[in-house]
Amino acid sequence: MVQGEEAPARPHRGATALSVVVFDPLRDKSYQSTRLGRDVADFLAWHELGGSSPRTLDQYERDLARGALMFPDKGLTDLTDGDLFHIAKRFKPLERRVRMAAWRSFFKWAKRTRRTTFDPTEALPDMRAPRQKVIEVFSEAEVGALLELDVVDAAPLAVLFEAGLRKAEARALRFRHCHPESGQVIVVNGKGGRDRIIPMSARLLSLLASLALTEGLDERDHIFYGVRANEVYSSRQRKTPVGEGTFARWWRRCLDDAGVRYRTPHTARHTFATSWRLRGLAVDEIQILLGHSSIRTTSDLYVHTQVQDVAEHMRVLESLRSDPA
Repeated sequence: MVQGEEAPARPHRGATALSVVVFDPLRDKSYQSTRLGRDVADFLAWHELGGSSPRTLDQYERDLARGALMFPDKGLTDLTDGDLFHIAKRFKPLERRVRMAAWRSFFKWAKRTRRTTFDPTEALPDMRAPRQKVIEVFSEAEVGALLELDVVDAAPLAVLFEAGLRKAEARALRFRHCHPESGQVIVVNGKGGRDRIIPMSARLLSLLASLALTEGLDERDHIFYGVRANEVYSSRQRKTPVGEGTFARWWRRCLDDAGVRYRTPHTARHTFATSWRLRGLAVDEIQILLGHSSIRTTSDLYVHTQVQDVAEHMRVLESLRSDPA
């Protein structure tokens, strides 16, 4: 070996050549050299063939890799329920229930494919879901202040507040999917690979029409923009989806410019759902707009009737009762 040259990584004991299929060479794949590595890769390939999203595959890989590296010399048939207890403890308390779902799915797959007859996850205790915290949505005044910004920012903000898109869906949104003449926002390949259509509100339609006129949007342009800049000039670019970091900086700047206290971009989605529930849309109708597979997700997480709204409703009902007519 040439002096100064870094020694090649030594495979872990029990690893074999060509043992796994590489999913993403940019990430650390050291878990693949463990005895469990090949089974994890096969499990991910099986889910990919079944249509699981890249985001789901990535999270499964992360969760399974942690356990594989904790017990590198143990294969599928060697892991005990005690091992699974210690794997679960390595995750933060509030995320253990979700993270261990990957392991439950992993062993269910292993039994189905006849790799094992024993499922140690069956011995895991019932882990309670964390109590849902009250999410403080944006007020009508705050939304109004944000949508009064310059149209290059107001129109993308309206996509979040008036159509309820997830951040990833919004970043991927092209002009052809929300052309004002259509009166619809079309989400292509949303969470779970599902497509959906959201009718445009009058405010969203107006802002998108103004944006198209101001920016001269092409059908392939993205609604959310990045910025190219040098010492001489800067320009907005819409040919590729805006990056995570750029989106985060844009969101914080918009809130600062409007004088609105910071809340996460996902709170705009909660605000959208709550606003339409208060206007009278049924929960199952909001479920369609949000693209949830379960109505319980909509009712439990995304519809927040605030105390002041209940108080106002009570006052209306009380006035009707006292009305002599």
